[in-house]
Amino acid sequence: MKKHKTEIAALCLLLGTLCYAFYDCNIKDNEQNFTLSNELLSMRKISSKEEITMDMLSIPTEDLLREQGLQKKEQEVKEETKEEVVEENNEPTEEVIIDEPVEVYEEVYVPPYNESISSQIVNYALQFVGNPYVYGGNSLTDGTDCSGFTSLIYATFGIYLPRSAPTQSYSGYSIGLDNIMPGDLVFSGYNGQICHVAIYIGNGQLVHALNENVGIVVTSLYIMPILDVRRVI
Repeated sequence: MKKHKTEIAALCLLLGTLCYAFYDCNIKDNEQNFTLSNELLSMRKISSKEEITMDMLSIPTEDLLREQGLQKKEQEVKEETKEEVVEENNEPTEEVIIDEPVEVYEEVYVPPYNESISSQIVNYALQFVGNPYVYGGNSLTDGTDCSGFTSLIYATFGIYLPRSAPTQSYSGYSIGLDNIMPGDLVFSGYNGQICHVAIYIGNGQLVHALNENVGIVVTSLYIMPILDVRRVI
């Protein structure tokens, strides 16, 4: 079976199929945990969040993980060897000073982080994992969509957001992925257009109302292309 899977993956790559990451799925009690593994390959091109289904989420086998680990180690050894060869071949050269324009980088303002409120928001949001996704819905139990989910969660703590994902992307401060903390909003989309919003809960995971196929779930931070991270607390 392992051999067949390898042959199928190789054939798809030869045919030029664009491969996207599979997702690992671990279900504990009534809480669904989805973690993205960028080492696994899906034979489908994902161009919208509506295409993500439960069938696309799976757990990598131990053999596959072991094989991927060996390949990663071999690649690291090759890179280290290449760096050593480059260092040996480098000879001292006369220093040439070239006047170049100095680039000025705008410093990103990162507002103070409120750990207390953020933790309460994350814990409250996780209570609704497993509930349905309903486009335009406004119920955390009977169903809501991505922006409805975030607006309802934050409103419980006195933080009022616009109703749609694109308009929510103007709320608070853009802090960049490097400064992300639990409770921050993560905006995703395709072709540079924001179409989804989720709540970061830490450990590289999000809680969000993803689509009608999976409902409200916990997934990897990188399940969709990230366009912005904003702090509204």
